[in-house]
Amino acid sequence: MPVDKSTLLKRALEVVNTGNEQGLVLRLIGGAAVAAIAPEGAKLFPRTYKDADYFGLSSQRKAIIELLQKLGMEPDKRFNALHGYNRLLFFDPVLNTNVDVFLDEFVMCHKLILRDRLKLYSPSIPPSDLLLTKMQIINLTENDRKDIAALLYEFKISDRDYDKELDSRYIANLLSDDWGFYKTFTINFDRMREFLSSVPTEGKVILEKLETLMNLIESHPKSMKWKLRAKVGEKVKWYEEPEEVKASGGT
Repeated sequence: MPVDKSTLLKRALEVVNTGNEQGLVLRLIGGAAVAAIAPEGAKLFPRTYKDADYFGLSSQRKAIIELLQKLGMEPDKRFNALHGYNRLLFFDPVLNTNVDVFLDEFVMCHKLILRDRLKLYSPSIPPSDLLLTKMQIINLTENDRKDIAALLYEFKISDRDYDKELDSRYIANLLSDDWGFYKTFTINFDRMREFLSSVPTEGKVILEKLETLMNLIESHPKSMKWKLRAKVGEKVKWYEEPEEVKASGGT
């Protein structure tokens, strides 16, 4: 069932802020994160919401579980016993939905290790990482396209994750060492170009930012690992299927 955006954000920020007060590094991820840090973009590209997911540190796992239980959430004890090293699952009665808490790394079609980046930004994971969590999806949904557009509408391409800036150097460096991630990013670049063509004014502004980012990625020196994988190309699948990842503890 869809969740009202204002209700979602109120609950999500309550969780993040309460965590901060207790010294826990909890950050938003997903659509709720985009809505929290890019409110004008989210208004321009309205989407449906079903939950609020979080990112934290495995070193704070026990304290995170205790905090969420104090906030009324119910842990999925069996799931958490099996997969708690990198992901926790709860039911939030306030939103009447399941809640994911990813720990240290985000694994879907590609992997992002965020353990050392969470303190760079709040209340979400860093904007550059948030963009990457969307641009790494091989089967991009309408909501994903809207989240990407909303984020880029409000943020400028920069060399740091700060306020309304996202770190293009970090993105270029990461994709220049991982051909598979780069390949999916370029596929989604083309999809976003098509999506934005139907948004005359704002779409042009967003596309210019995306093109600037893509040019930086293309011009960045590529690692030997990247070059060797590029020679293999599409003969070998370069991404994980979300279903496969879920079976091993991701989403």
